[in-house]
Amino acid sequence: MRLIVTFLSIGTLIAYGYALAGLGGYLIGKGRLSYIVWGLLLGTLSAAAALFLWRKYAHEFYADD
Repeated sequence: MRLIVTFLSIGTLIAYGYALAGLGGYLIGKGRLSYIVWGLLLGTLSAAAALFLWRKYAHEFYADD
């Protein structure tokens, strides 16, 4: 489960990066609204899923091996 939460967290960073890339494109005149929308949508969903799974399985993450 730790690996899934890690991948979701990394996916959040990547998706928000795409949103920033789309927004940054407007600074040079080649903005992509689809990058912004999809980046924010997928980043938020990925973050919510990671937080949900982390809270649900927190007792396993902190258990002594």
